[in-house]
Amino acid sequence: MTDLPAWVADYIGIPFVAHGRDRMGWDCWGLVHVILAERFRVQVPSYIDDYASTNDAQALGRLIRGEMTPWRAVTGDEHAGDVVLLRVRGAPMHVGLVVAKGWMLHVEEGIDSMVERYDGPRWEKRLIGVYRHEVMADAA
Repeated sequence: MTDLPAWVADYIGIPFVAHGRDRMGWDCWGLVHVILAERFRVQVPSYIDDYASTNDAQALGRLIRGEMTPWRAVTGDEHAGDVVLLRVRGAPMHVGLVVAKGWMLHVEEGIDSMVERYDGPRWEKRLIGVYRHEVMADAA
């Protein structure tokens, strides 16, 4: 495994909790929401009331398509804090947080938060893109 920033260890092993938005448990957007605020001082909406279930492909797809305005595509120039958007069951409905080029921190139902390659065999064909929030893009 590549050299990961030491702070990543603080976020590994947190359980999946649907609509979770804290260290007691989170879903994939909850992980991104909390870590962007804590580590990168970027505030993003929680979207906690905008989808009924993490399996609701239609609601999540609508949410993702409608909320892309503050995000800039940076695929190929990823940095820690960028968000990886992935396809699950053919729909854009999973996100992870880049912690190092090629590596993301993410959580899935039944699997605690962990670090995994987003350009590896499991995810590379499902990768839609990598995006940087405009607040971080402006600071770069």
